[in-house]
Amino acid sequence: MTNEPAPRSLRARYKGALLLLALLGSFVATRFEVTADITHFLPDVDDRALSALSREITDSELSRTMILAIVTPNLETSLRASRALEEALLQDTQVREALAFFEAGPALEIDRAIFELYEPRRLSFLATTPELAKARLTEEGLRAAARSLREELASPLSILASRVAPRDPFLTLPALFRRLETSRGSGLTIMDGRFVTEDGLTAILFLGTKASALDAAAQAPLLRAINEAFADVAASIPETIRLDQSGVNRMATRTAETIEADIKRVSTISILVLIGLLLLLFRSLRFVALAAIPVVFGILAGSASVLFVFGRLHGITLAFGASLIGVSIDYVVHFYCHHSIVSPKGGPSASLEAIKWPLATGAVTTTAGFLALGASNLSGLREIACFTVVGLLSAFLATVILVPGLVPTSHSQVKARARWVTWVESSFASLGEHRRMLALLPLGAVAIIAWGLPQANWNPDIASLSRLDPEILAEDERVRAKVMRFEQMRFVVALGQNDPEALETNDLIASALDAAIDAGELVAQRNVASLLPSPKTQTLVANVARNDPGLPNRLRRVFGEEGFAPAAFEPFLDSLTQEHPTTLDFDAILDSPAAALVRPFRVHLGDRVGILTFLHGVEDAATIADRLEEIPSAVFLRQSDLWSDAQLSYQQSTAELLAGGGVAVFLLLIIRYREPRRTLVSFLPSILAAGVTVSILSLLGRDLDLISLTALLFVVSMGVDYSVFLVDAFDESDPKSVAAALTGALLAGGSTIIAFGLLALSLHPVLSGLGLTAAVGIATSLALAPATLLLLNPKQKELSAAAREKERE
Repeated sequence: MTNEPAPRSLRARYKGALLLLALLGSFVATRFEVTADITHFLPDVDDRALSALSREITDSELSRTMILAIVTPNLETSLRASRALEEALLQDTQVREALAFFEAGPALEIDRAIFELYEPRRLSFLATTPELAKARLTEEGLRAAARSLREELASPLSILASRVAPRDPFLTLPALFRRLETSRGSGLTIMDGRFVTEDGLTAILFLGTKASALDAAAQAPLLRAINEAFADVAASIPETIRLDQSGVNRMATRTAETIEADIKRVSTISILVLIGLLLLLFRSLRFVALAAIPVVFGILAGSASVLFVFGRLHGITLAFGASLIGVSIDYVVHFYCHHSIVSPKGGPSASLEAIKWPLATGAVTTTAGFLALGASNLSGLREIACFTVVGLLSAFLATVILVPGLVPTSHSQVKARARWVTWVESSFASLGEHRRMLALLPLGAVAIIAWGLPQANWNPDIASLSRLDPEILAEDERVRAKVMRFEQMRFVVALGQNDPEALETNDLIASALDAAIDAGELVAQRNVASLLPSPKTQTLVANVARNDPGLPNRLRRVFGEEGFAPAAFEPFLDSLTQEHPTTLDFDAILDSPAAALVRPFRVHLGDRVGILTFLHGVEDAATIADRLEEIPSAVFLRQSDLWSDAQLSYQQSTAELLAGGGVAVFLLLIIRYREPRRTLVSFLPSILAAGVTVSILSLLGRDLDLISLTALLFVVSMGVDYSVFLVDAFDESDPKSVAAALTGALLAGGSTIIAFGLLALSLHPVLSGLGLTAAVGIATSLALAPATLLLLNPKQKELSAAAREKERE
């Protein structure tokens, strides 16, 4: 076996290829960043501002909060386990550096901090609005305040009331403390300085991470450290205890781990199977090495293009890229099958010349189908389109430019390949002799379509795409049910360029939602307005009391009539004329031990600030939305509703993409063949395969979702390749061409089916849907391609005669 000496131009070509490969590798290595954010595979809504806001909140401080729940048999064990776990975690330097905050109970000195923050500003918190403040200062309001004070002095909080009453007869601070008791959530209480559930059987700890919850690389070590620390704590406590956790980071990390495992499994098994088949048929390690050339170029070029355009790679794109090993290697497989089976006199260059058009047609039709995904309103699918189009075209170019010059001009005979070729030729000829039996394949496909297609159901639950681990979800729900009963997918956002603007909008939101609660449209709201009104509201409320000249005499008289000594409240009256401190703001509270009171409510959204209001018991969402519509910069964010509304438009756009991709492929085939029969033979199998795929999914009880519907584009664009090679080979004068094309199609199709079949076994619903749909569709296309060719090709009689002649020989 000898090689022709490589011309100087070829050597220059390979040097250039190595340089390009090095540049691509360097770019990918330096820019490599992977995300597992499932929202990239959820549709953008028509309102781009709402969509952007929803995504920003998904990656905000709100999503970085974890809740740890230690379930124990009694209160004493809850307190002991809570302290032990806190100590174990904070002693770990890695954990301590990863956390933005850690709260297992109210901060030390929190009561003093609240007093120091609010007591000097008590006039600003007399009421939530200036109107309510005026009502409290009327004679009727003062009388109600006096009676409330008398009741408070007779209660267990009488010591606090008696201390603050001279400067605060309206008991602003005690009322504030009562609100704070439920500020964390409706299911918690404080025992011995620790957060526990009301039954005392579960200790609660709150953790905030510095890194994004979607940064699996940063979150995985933290999650491991938490589990290891709890295992040590559980071992040191005689009673049986359990740790339940809630956090976006757990799902994101599990997703990343699943995708990583899928990549390893798909790539490893695909490579091993391909190597085994190639060695069996060709007995050449050189060919195995050559087959790696388009794979390496395709994956590196695809990755580089996505990193350049999108700035990061989604884990799903990377896993899908692993499955493309079986697709990008198809070009070398077809080339080498023709070279070793047909063995043209001109060597590798003649082999390439003979199949350059089917190779180019297959590459163009495949990328044309994927190119249609570029118009998808799923950024994740646009990313896959970018990866696939660039990757497959790079693999094709690497094959035609680099591989032929490295292939030996002669090759050894392999018995396994000879037997295989004999079997392929006889089987194909036998199929041509049994046209009636052969017709059962397309007729069977039509029957399956007629049976299964009417049963196809559309899955409207877009959130199901992100449901990875039912156990994690159940655990998450258990924790949140104990800690807070506020909804996770619906809340109100007050937007502003800064804190004062956002807080001003938030004041209006709080008033509107109070009206909604009074009207029975909402059970409860959790809003920061009672703890931190806007600076404008604070000033206006304080000025109501300071600018009321009749207040001193009116207060003395009314409180005196209610049994109080009028002179007892002179400190309060004196404060009306004293200089008032600056208004309270977020930073002042966050810099104090009381930071936990307001931290959950503020999120930074790019260059904006968002103040969140959490809702409980939304009875009439439409009416609430109408109330909030009148408030500028107020957004009633209903993430599940947004996605549900978006899926209707997405269903239509996906159908248009399918039609557009199919039309593009069909037009390319018309341009290629300029003859109706060959165009139909090339196109019909993939269209039937798409219908069969939908029907089989339906018969298996799987509803169509956004991903499986889009994956049909893969079936149409890739399924055409097998028919194209058969049609072109059928027109060749050398009868070995058909055997080479069939061998190439079976090897290429088989490797692709294996890759996508492995992807179908993924625990990740997006990957599973992509893999199953593509595997079923491509297998169907591969089965229908030779049958359609033999049934519709006009050379059928000639083929049958040749087959009989061969049998007589």
